Amino acid sequence: MIRLVAADLDGTIINSDGVCDPSVAETVRELRQNGIAFAICSGRPVASITGLLAGWHLEGEIDYLIGSGGGEVLDMKTGKMEVPYVLDVPLIQEIIDLYEPAGLIPTMYEGAMFYAQKITPQVQIVADRVGQEVREGDIRTLTVKPQIKVMFVLNPEDMPAAEEFERNHRDPRYIGFKTAPDLLEFNDARLGKDTGMAIVGEMMGITAAEMMAFGDTTNDIPMLRYAGAGICMANGTRDAKDAADDIAPSVNEQGFARYVHSHILI
Repeated sequence: MIRLVAADLDGTIINSDGVCDPSVAETVRELRQNGIAFAICSGRPVASITGLLAGWHLEGEIDYLIGSGGGEVLDMKTGKMEVPYVLDVPLIQEIIDLYEPAGLIPTMYEGAMFYAQKITPQVQIVADRVGQEVREGDIRTLTVKPQIKVMFVLNPEDMPAAEEFERNHRDPRYIGFKTAPDLLEFNDARLGKDTGMAIVGEMMGITAAEMMAFGDTTNDIPMLRYAGAGICMANGTRDAKDAADDIAPSVNEQGFARYVHSHILI
């Protein structure tokens, strides 16, 4: 029996136009009316998501908010926040020193602000997508405390080369992965969206077998494998589809709502 449904944002319940289809909120309300909790599980930080919930018609409809790729877990009812793993400042600077010369632009979230080493058209696209103002600044200097992750913006056509560079420079202390066609992110090697799902499971007193997770790309793979039912969207990447238990229709075809209604809310 499914007791928790979790969904990624971009490419999963946020479509290619940057819109959360009304069917998502309607479906979430039905799930909760049937005693099934709902969680967002995103690479975006919690602080950047909460202000967008109203625009997605999801304000007051989220039970748990998993942000920063599993690095933050917020119980929306109690306000309790858990942060399991972080990168220390010297390691963040080491990662920047390695990847910036390869043409990647270091960025970071700080509250409601999005900072970038330099502002390019692609950086502006990312800032607009996450709904935050972007400012230019030296990320090394701005990083004065441990962070959950360090992010790099790049042009989508450069992603295959960046992923190959990451594979050739693996480090046991951290892990890098694509979270969007233009974002390569790094966090503690122990951290993943499955970490956040496990924390929610402890909060709820449920097992992974009682969870269903929806995602569409590489950073969703840990939670797709962790949940008893891992569902990849039809628009998802090949690696995410291979990791999933089943495929839902595309995000642009109300895939989340259609799948939930045909498999849970029958």
